[in-house]
Amino acid sequence: MTQGNGTAPRPWKLLTPRQVLAALGIFTLLSLGGAAIYQHAHRHDTICRDKRPPVAQLDLGLGQIEYKCHNGQIVTQ
Repeated sequence: MTQGNGTAPRPWKLLTPRQVLAALGIFTLLSLGGAAIYQHAHRHDTICRDKRPPVAQLDLGLGQIEYKCHNGQIVTQ
C-alpha cells in the first residue's frame, strides 16, 4: 500500500537521537570496563623473562623499541 506521495511505508522504525546516544553511552561504558578488566588482569606482565623492568631501552624507529634486561636478554617490541 502506498502513501499519498507514491512511496511505500517503511517496515522499520528509525531510532530516536536519544536512543542512539544511549546506545553509544552504553557501548562506551562497556568498552572502558572491558579495558579496565583486561589491564588489571595483565598488570604483572613484564617484558623481561626475569619479571624485572628493563635496564635500558633503545628506539629503533617506526615504533620498535629494543629493551635490555638484567640477565643480558635483548627484547624487541
